[in-house]
Amino acid sequence: MARTFAIGDIHGHTSKLRKLLGKLRERAEPGDSIVFVGDYIDRGPDSRGVIDIVLELRQGKWEGPVVSLKGNHEVLMIDSLSRKPLMEEDWLRNGGWDTMSSYTSGAPNRRWTAFVPPSHLEFLEGLQNWHEDEHALYVHAGIPPGVPVAEAREEDLLWIREPFLESDYQWEKVVVFGHTPQYDKPAGLVIDLDKMPWRPLDRPEKIGIDTGAAYGGPLSAVMLPEREFFSAR
Repeated sequence: MARTFAIGDIHGHTSKLRKLLGKLRERAEPGDSIVFVGDYIDRGPDSRGVIDIVLELRQGKWEGPVVSLKGNHEVLMIDSLSRKPLMEEDWLRNGGWDTMSSYTSGAPNRRWTAFVPPSHLEFLEGLQNWHEDEHALYVHAGIPPGVPVAEAREEDLLWIREPFLESDYQWEKVVVFGHTPQYDKPAGLVIDLDKMPWRPLDRPEKIGIDTGAAYGGPLSAVMLPEREFFSAR
C-alpha cells in the first residue's frame, strides 16, 4: 500500500520545506503521495519560492502523486489578484506584503500582479478544497462536526477553528489539517515564540500538522498510515 506524506502550513519558508522534503525522501518509495494542506504563502521570506518548489514536485521531482490544497491565505491572495480592495487590505495585514515582496524582488509594489508568473496563477486557480485517499481526509482548517466533507462549505474547510477543534466527532477517516498552530500547553507564560513547545496534534479523529512555521516553529509532516511525524526548522 502506498503511503501519504501530508505537509503542514509552509508560509513562505523555503529552507524549512527543502529540509523537510529531504527527510521525507529518505523514507519515501515510488508511488507514495504528498498532500500539502495549504498556506504556502505569507509571513515568511520566500512565498514565490515555495510555490516554485511545489510546482517542481508536481512536474516530476517527486515520484508519486502531489496534491495541493487551498488555504485561507491563498484565498486572500486570489481575491487580491481579482482586485477586491477590502480583501486586499485584509491580505496585506496578514502577511501579504511579504508575499508581494517575494514577487517584486524585495520592494513592495502595488503593481505586483504583473510579476506573478502564469504558472503560479494556474496553480492558485487549481487548488483543491479537500482530498481523500485510503488513509485520511485532508483539509486546510477542518470540517464542521456531522457534515460530510463533500457537503461542507469552502468557508468552513478553509477557516473553521473551535467548532472543529473542540469536537471529538468521528468521521469515516481521520481528518488531517493545518491552519491552527499546534503546541503543548506551556508551563508558564511563553513570550519567545522560538521557545514555544510546538507539537503536532495526534488524536484518534484528527491530526493537526501546523506547528507554527510562520512564527519560528518547525514545518511538520505526518506519514500515513503509520502516523509517524517529521519536522524541520
